[in-house]
Amino acid sequence: MNNKTFIGRFAMWSIGIACLHFSLETLFTMHFGQSYVGLLPDYIAVTLLIWAGLRVRKNKAALGLLCGAWGFTLWPHYRAWARRFEEVMTGSATPVVETTMYVLTYTAPISIISFIITLLLCMPAARNHDS
Repeated sequence: MNNKTFIGRFAMWSIGIACLHFSLETLFTMHFGQSYVGLLPDYIAVTLLIWAGLRVRKNKAALGLLCGAWGFTLWPHYRAWARRFEEVMTGSATPVVETTMYVLTYTAPISIISFIITLLLCMPAARNHDS
């Protein structure tokens, strides 16, 4: 699993997902409104994914940066879902909140699986095997 081609493609995948995340988060904010305090963690996640993806494209040894970026990205993704889930469970959710929760439910596997992949790629046994 730990080959240079896969890692390079995964880095590009991460950059692509970051660009998509940036676009959708910005459109959501412009259309439905969101405080910049709430938007900041998403923009930090986007920045980390792009920066780490670019670093990994130059040097595969920077894979730990990409793992950290996906770990950070997982946090606001989960937190955004959990906040909306609580509103749905208490019956105080608006239709926008409920729809957003469902979208986050279907996109959560991207963050979870990507983080797990980078964790596995960073395992010492996997890294020694590739050398």
